[in-house]
This record gives sequence, C-alpha cells and structure tokens, in this order.
Amino acid sequence: MVDKCKTRMTLALFGLRILSVTVAERWHTETVDEATEVTSQPATAAEAKPLLFLVNTLFLHDCFTALTKTEDEDLHVVTGSIADNIRTLERIIPLRLSSQSTVGAETDEQSVVEQLIQLNRFGLLPLGYFHSHPGCGPGETEPSSTDRSTQAAFEKAGSQIIGGIFSRDGFVRFYANDVEPNVRVVGEGVKEIEKNVFQLALGKNL
Repeated sequence: MVDKCKTRMTLALFGLRILSVTVAERWHTETVDEATEVTSQPATAAEAKPLLFLVNTLFLHDCFTALTKTEDEDLHVVTGSIADNIRTLERIIPLRLSSQSTVGAETDEQSVVEQLIQLNRFGLLPLGYFHSHPGCGPGETEPSSTDRSTQAAFEKAGSQIIGGIFSRDGFVRFYANDVEPNVRVVGEGVKEIEKNVFQLALGKNL
C-alpha cells in the first residue's frame, strides 16, 4: 500500500549536526523510521594536500553584481568542481535570508537545508561562502569578528570552505583562519592588489 508520509531530515553542516527539519510531504511505499543525514564528504588523501582555488573573472563579476544589487549586505554559497587538490569556484548557490540590513544578513535555515540537500544529490560540496560589506576600498573587505567566528566553526568541523568578502566598489578578499588560502584568478578584468585581495574593473574600466 502506498502511504503519504513526511521525512524527517537531520542536517549535518560541514560535519556538524545543527538542526532537524521535516521536509515536504511525498508519496512513499513504507513508513520512514530513520532520519536521513546530509553531510559533507569526508576528507581524502588528495584533500590533505595544499589546496588551490581557481576562479574566473566573469564569475567574480557575477558574484559582485549579485551581492551588491541593493544597499543591504547579501550572501551566497559557491560550489564547483573538485579535482585532486584543485577547487574550481564556478556556480552561485543563492540562499533566502531571514534578516538583511546595511550592516548584516542572516540565512533562512530552511533555505540552507534545501540547498545542501540539492548539492548532495548531485555529489557537490559548498566550496565558498561569499558576502558583501557596506563600505568601499580594500580595507572594507577585512573579515569581522563574526566572519572569523563563522569561518572557525566551518574549520573546526573539518571543512575547507573559504570566505570571500566584496566591497561596494569592486574589491574582494578571500580568507580562511587556520591556513591562508591559495587563490588564482584567471581571465581579464580583475587585478591582484595583494595576496588574496583583488580589484574588479567596473563600468568603463572593464
């Protein structure tokens, strides 16, 4: 007999069990008794090597446009391809926000669950966590104490995700806490200012 049931899903974000939710009702042939756990893949020997993050300039411009479309801070997750010790950042994963202002933004938990489940279905992992800051200049891309705490939680759980912060005038900084990331930008329209800090050519300068 076919029964309609709800599935209880437990989310383990980067190895941390953080919340459980009941996802939408669906048809199933039997009662679901066990929770389905969504986790990041365990580290392999290849992932233990120094990581190189590759990102192209068009994708960085797309991220800048998405994160600065209003005066409020915004954020999204980034995913892409993994080959040995190389991570290629190539796709924006948008998240619904529960709150948003000129000085901060918070994600809606259900949106995080939905997107991580979707990534898991395709065998992908979150590789970057990008957001905007309200000011201008490279100094405005410095991670705040909150940004560092968020990154610390990722790294404590074993994640190798990197952060990215965009200013309002086109600067972007990539960062991590324990090990400084190795980021290589390919293409035209972006120049490196210092280690892991880049400036996007905007408007007529592009």
